[in-house]
Amino acid sequence: MRSKVVAVLLAALALLVATAGIGVSAPPESHHFITRPDLSPPVVRIDTPANGTEPGSIFVAPHGTAAQSGPMIIDDTGQPVWFQPVGDGAQLFTMDFKAQTYQGQPVLTWWQGAPHPGYGDGEYVVLDRSYQQIATVRAGNGLKADLHEMIITPRNTALLIAYHTVQLDRPVVEGVVQEIDIATGAVLLDWRSLDHVALDESTVPLPEDPAAPYDYLHLNSITEDADGNLLISARHTDTIYQVDRATGDVRWRLGGKRSDFAADPDAVFARQHDARWQPDGTMSLFDNAASEPGPVSRGLVLAVDQEARTARVVREFKHPGGGTSVSQGDHQVLPGGNSFVGWGSQPEFTEFDQNGEVVLHGSLGDGMPSYRAFRLPWAGTPTEPPVAALNDDTVYASWNGATEVRTWRVLAGPAPDQLNPVADVPKAGFETSAPLPSPAPYAAVEALDANGQVLSRSEPVPAGA
Repeated sequence: MRSKVVAVLLAALALLVATAGIGVSAPPESHHFITRPDLSPPVVRIDTPANGTEPGSIFVAPHGTAAQSGPMIIDDTGQPVWFQPVGDGAQLFTMDFKAQTYQGQPVLTWWQGAPHPGYGDGEYVVLDRSYQQIATVRAGNGLKADLHEMIITPRNTALLIAYHTVQLDRPVVEGVVQEIDIATGAVLLDWRSLDHVALDESTVPLPEDPAAPYDYLHLNSITEDADGNLLISARHTDTIYQVDRATGDVRWRLGGKRSDFAADPDAVFARQHDARWQPDGTMSLFDNAASEPGPVSRGLVLAVDQEARTARVVREFKHPGGGTSVSQGDHQVLPGGNSFVGWGSQPEFTEFDQNGEVVLHGSLGDGMPSYRAFRLPWAGTPTEPPVAALNDDTVYASWNGATEVRTWRVLAGPAPDQLNPVADVPKAGFETSAPLPSPAPYAAVEALDANGQVLSRSEPVPAGA
């Protein structure tokens, strides 16, 4: 029964994507690497080459069955930097992949788990810079972490979302926000929506089946301000809530049926995701605009005056193709002022400069959306060594996740213990190939950094391997 439900959900998602004005009409091509035949992530097509982008790598987590699913870091050419397949893309998959800071060190985090209609039951994993798992973050009080959000705070705690079905006159899906001590798993905060947000705020109809759970709120992002108060986005009320951390009370509502703000007409949003306070006091968010194809989705930056209770648009970044992201999506304001937008159900991402010009646009292909997409700094050094292959007098080299490699040194010789350098070639994408100057029965590779220092060496391989 569960597999049938998942199949129906995937088919519905595919239909939504196909009718949302996406410019990709075929499933994505998968990568095939000679050195890593176990990895076959989707090929990312760069439609608008990078020109004026900010520093950092691109973080996506394509999910679906058209190619391998999992967290993936890519460069501006669309080439994988690091990829880890997780699950089958249907019964188990990943979401919300990004780089964060934990205990003062950069880490990778993502959600993995099982799908429900619109949300998930799972947990978050935390990896260090060598791609070793160092923590697992789970919801407390009998709940499982939802796929939408997990933010690591400067206190080394995690703010996360969970969904909880409560039996009232009918089953209702309650939104839960928890703060978890990552080291101990202790629950430090447990906010329940039904105590503070009424059912009549919802802008989605009741399911026809009275036994079907009513997802009246649908939380999808959570963050905190300098005073510790919570900024929460709820898709099914078209509202962003400011919540008093100490009492749990709603301080104000932006958007929806009970908005406390007078918003300019162009500042009205719907089915939004990813509400964030910015350092200059503005608020960024992703405006899906609708849950059906039609209005154009956009990234927004709003001037929100909490005293005067007004909201106006400072900047907006519309989908370059004029499409609607009917679900998912995010809008990241970068440190230099550019905006990076992941288009959610439309499997694309775009970087805009401050004038709204597209400086990069990429596509993952139909059937492989990424819930969010980010541009973030990352430097990784795997514990495992590079991998070499020798086929038809050509050496192939790769090192999944190594960000500092600039050159591959090729070594060849008559025996595994008789290898000498024969060529240095620039790193070119995930897998680099180099023809041998003359045939040899064995080869290996060394990874060199920008200063020509050896970072690591592969195991020797015989011809044909």
